[in-house]
Amino acid sequence: MNNFKYDVAVIGLGYVGLPLAIQATDSNLKVFGYDINEERISDYNLGNSSIEDITDGELQESLEKGLFLSSDAKYLSESETIVISVPTPLTDYQPDLSYVKSAAETIAKHIEKNQIIILESTTYPGTTIEVLIPVIEQNSTLKAGVDFYAGYSPERIDPGNETWNFKNTPKVVSGINEESLSKIKEFYEKIIDTVITVSGTKEAEMVKLLENTYRHVNIALINELAILCNMLDIDIWEVVNAAKTKPFGFESFRPGPGVGGHCIPVDPNYLAFKTRQIGKPVRFVELAQEINNSMPSYVVSRLLEKMNALEKTFKNSNILILGVAYKKDIGDIRESPALGIIENLIERGVNVKYFDPYVSKIKIGEQDVEKEDSLDNIDNYDLILVHTAHTDFEDFNFNITAVPIFDATGSDHYKNAERI
Repeated sequence: MNNFKYDVAVIGLGYVGLPLAIQATDSNLKVFGYDINEERISDYNLGNSSIEDITDGELQESLEKGLFLSSDAKYLSESETIVISVPTPLTDYQPDLSYVKSAAETIAKHIEKNQIIILESTTYPGTTIEVLIPVIEQNSTLKAGVDFYAGYSPERIDPGNETWNFKNTPKVVSGINEESLSKIKEFYEKIIDTVITVSGTKEAEMVKLLENTYRHVNIALINELAILCNMLDIDIWEVVNAAKTKPFGFESFRPGPGVGGHCIPVDPNYLAFKTRQIGKPVRFVELAQEINNSMPSYVVSRLLEKMNALEKTFKNSNILILGVAYKKDIGDIRESPALGIIENLIERGVNVKYFDPYVSKIKIGEQDVEKEDSLDNIDNYDLILVHTAHTDFEDFNFNITAVPIFDATGSDHYKNAERI
């Protein structure tokens, strides 16, 4: 028994925070969700979810079960556990921890003895001890490890993944001391099937960076080999498909137009930032970043080659981008390579439109990119670029069009397409 009204408060109700709040509510915990965005809170309280993995029905059901959402931070003092899931973006390629610091300052104003403070936001090793805790201690009278518990647990949200969700994805947890670790492990075991402990917060912070840097480097490797294979007149897709038949020692990665989303393009920069601080740059990571960042330009160069082979001018041509989300079957365009491709094409004087059933609008700078309402008009284009192979597209027979198709996804659905 304790004196807290809420079992957990979640600070930041975006792609990570809202699923956590929903899962905790479904696990019969009393949950307070806090976000400084009053409009977001108002929409959520009306049962309108802006997070793709959470349906309106799921949100409404959680609200009926007692999920309490507010932009008033005073309720933090009534919560036994506080989980921070705020954004940690890059600003001028440098880690921006302003949201974490702001959350820590807010917590400090309302902190009570024996509360459990957990950071889930992706960051560089050392943030929990070097940034989060000092801000709380400097703005309150309480001391970490004495008056309150603290630790770090990396989020592992994969939008659109129907197999691995918040509950069944193993959760890595850490604490600043044994008592903190015990408390944090006990909390997550109430809402997640499998909880894995590591010895310290730096190790837990590094886990997230390793997971996404591993993918980042291997994607860069296969992208560089795709470029090389094109120069050598080798079918990279045949090579990949043959290589992945090996039952050991090889994991298949597929080339594409670049990397997108809120993790892979961003997280390696946190690792590079930290290693530069100690005078040891991570050369693999920085090279991978360079290769993956160059892929949108490479795709445009391939489109230019295609148009030249067709003896058509590139400038003033009409190109349709099929799918602009960073991965299939979701509408998330954060860091999507499509944005760089579209910007490059516009700069070259190409008339660009896109079709994506999951994305209602996109902007390049201040310019709105025109959207096609359907695929009925594809014959009006000089070239089609398949950027995101949404499952919805498989219902359309692309063999009926004479418009050339360039496929950056390697999907088997586009039989006559030229592939990256």
